[in-house]
Amino acid sequence: MKNHDFESEYNLKLIVAGIASKIGEEFFQACAQYLAQVLQIKYGFITECLDSDRPEVRVLAFWSGDRFIPNFQYYLEGTPCSNVYETGLQIYHDSIQQLFPEDQDLLTLQAESYLGISIVDSHGKNIGHIAGLDTKPLKHNDEQQTSILKIFAARSAAEIERQLAEKALKQQNTYLQETLEKLKKTQAQLIQAEKMSSLGEMVAGVAHEINNPVTFIVGNLNHIDDYTKDLLDLANILHQNYSNLPDEVTNKIKEIELDYIEEDLPKLLDSMEGGANRISKIVKSLQVFSRLDRAKVIPVDIHVIIDSILLIIQSRLQNPLFHITVIQDYGDLPLVNCYPNALKQAIMNIMNNAIDALEIKFSQNKFGEEQPKISIRTEKLENDWLGIYISDNGLGITEENCSKIFDPFFTTKPVSQGTGLGLSISYQIIVEQHEGRIKCISSAEKGAEFVIEIPT
Repeated sequence: MKNHDFESEYNLKLIVAGIASKIGEEFFQACAQYLAQVLQIKYGFITECLDSDRPEVRVLAFWSGDRFIPNFQYYLEGTPCSNVYETGLQIYHDSIQQLFPEDQDLLTLQAESYLGISIVDSHGKNIGHIAGLDTKPLKHNDEQQTSILKIFAARSAAEIERQLAEKALKQQNTYLQETLEKLKKTQAQLIQAEKMSSLGEMVAGVAHEINNPVTFIVGNLNHIDDYTKDLLDLANILHQNYSNLPDEVTNKIKEIELDYIEEDLPKLLDSMEGGANRISKIVKSLQVFSRLDRAKVIPVDIHVIIDSILLIIQSRLQNPLFHITVIQDYGDLPLVNCYPNALKQAIMNIMNNAIDALEIKFSQNKFGEEQPKISIRTEKLENDWLGIYISDNGLGITEENCSKIFDPFFTTKPVSQGTGLGLSISYQIIVEQHEGRIKCISSAEKGAEFVIEIPT
């Protein structure tokens, strides 16, 4: 066996042992270092192509003879590497600085010789190159040097392609994850929209059914009042002629306590009229609630929306176990152009969350002498914006959770009690649909305030 054949075999074994099991950054560093050692040159480096207007590469590893220097990027014009991309393989045995005087790096590295080969992927596209430099002329052993370069280039191509495929897969996974999150949000919004639509239809039906008999009652109360006054006048006349009445009549007057009826009946009729008017007002609010069209932008009085929401959640506010006081501090607001049903849904979600927080605090016996309350304040802001501030004196939200509460499916409630969708949907409605702002100001044990700001 000839000596140079023995050296070639040894070099190949060194290559296999040095880079066979490595991947990623370790692989590229091993390639650069072993290339220099096998070819007995000072510098070895490997690059990958960048997608830019000018031909540009990024160094993946650069061996400087005793250490790796930090990776960097450089343009190919005026460098020997440029010729590598044009020819596929290039060897300059000496005088490299004179051949490429514009390449100042050759002067800095005191380079005298150069050899390099392009790295080609499975589709025949240049994806990088691997090269070496030396401070002295190269030996004229082009065949052996070319063989070694090809071995390194083939292995490097496989690794770069693997990394590109891995990067593409991660990007695809990221895209799919984002798409899945969007689908979840859309599904959640559709579910909530369907619930609100069903609620609106139900409310409209109930309001219609109640409206007819209430209208009849209210319409006839005036007649009842007139008839009652006439009967009471008649009773008063009889009462004045008490001594001339038959015993049967006087006994009946005593039995029914006519004096008390004369005093209490007007009060009773007034209460009935107040109740009927209250029912009529509720019906009108229900009709407003059900008529708000979520598909169109229309001018709406925010206070009408809030009042209709308070009506709908009245049963939760008047909890049999404890009563929640609602403090309303309304400012002088203009009409706001919005999707009223969507905005109503967003505010209702926040109101229900406030009630949940109060119920939890009550169940844990943490109110003491304090009474559960919800405050709703509105005000006109600068630049034709308005603010809605909804606060409670519940348990509050920790700083860590406060930054997550608008994330889809995040909830601090037990699994059976919370879906994590309400506040996420409120965020979508306020920020994305109405181009507004929403934030939560809270701290543990001190309640929470939700700030909604939208343009009018």
